[in-house]
Amino acid sequence: MIDPRQITAARALLGLTQEELADRAQLTVPAIQALEAGSGRTDDKENAATAVRAALEDAGINFIEERATSAAGGVGVRLAVPLASVDIDEQQTVQYPEMATNGPFGAGG
Repeated sequence: MIDPRQITAARALLGLTQEELADRAQLTVPAIQALEAGSGRTDDKENAATAVRAALEDAGINFIEERATSAAGGVGVRLAVPLASVDIDEQQTVQYPEMATNGPFGAGG
């Protein structure tokens, strides 16, 4: 289950209020407040935490588990790299000059 501090940090990274997160996760504001405070009944918290995690991941948050990135690292969050393409027309090949000369074979388009 995600740590209450991860929820608060993820909201801050996205600039979301508790009300906005509650709306995205289809929960009540008191449910979000309880999750961030680490209080509430265990069975309710697990279901709510799952909904919150899904809503935050959909908004572009990656959750970092304890010791996932280093031997001493704790839990955390980070913004995901956007998956959107810069090319508008998928049928058109775009040649980036810097990739044509310095990139790997075929990287320029």
